[in-house]
Amino acid sequence: MFIYQAKEIIGSLSNPSKMPGKGYGIPARECGVGGKLQPIVGSVCNKCYALKGRYVFPNVQRSQYRRLASLSDPRWVMAMVRLIKDRERWFRWHDAGDIQSIAHLTKIVAVALLAPDTNFWMPTREYGLVKKWRDLGGTIPRNLAIRLSAPMVGARFPDRAGLSSMVLKKGQETPEGVHLCPASQQGGLCGDCRACWDTTSVITAYPIH
Repeated sequence: MFIYQAKEIIGSLSNPSKMPGKGYGIPARECGVGGKLQPIVGSVCNKCYALKGRYVFPNVQRSQYRRLASLSDPRWVMAMVRLIKDRERWFRWHDAGDIQSIAHLTKIVAVALLAPDTNFWMPTREYGLVKKWRDLGGTIPRNLAIRLSAPMVGARFPDRAGLSSMVLKKGQETPEGVHLCPASQQGGLCGDCRACWDTTSVITAYPIH
């Protein structure tokens, strides 16, 4: 498969300005759990960054919905691999949006397995889908960090939940043993930090913005 053919299938990859590599975003308005959290004051989705700013520009929305529609294409996995493998060392799933189904998660895992030299990070609030997938025998590849995102600002998952992330309230101290995202202190960029992709960094925290 040629690059142009892969792009015809899935459209383009996204370019999160903060990240050291490419990403893949779909519409935040199509989130399952996130959609239920959006109207709840104090939830991390109530003031979702992916529902404002450049994310609502018509061209960005068109690209996101094109990617969403492409998920049903049987060539999706190979198209994603073609655009990522040997081209991206660090990749973020869903700088906007979230897992849509068990089939969607299965395809993401397949991409990670076929691109073993790429480090993948995927935050998600679809805890039920991840649990169901694992109950069905799913195994997370070593190069895919699936982080369960705490639903409420200021809250965190217990360490036993595995990889997770949280959003800190203004003025809230970083809990002991939690890695604080340094982006706000370095121009809004990841810089040299790769904690989100690091499967040994159990909990990451982001200051609310």
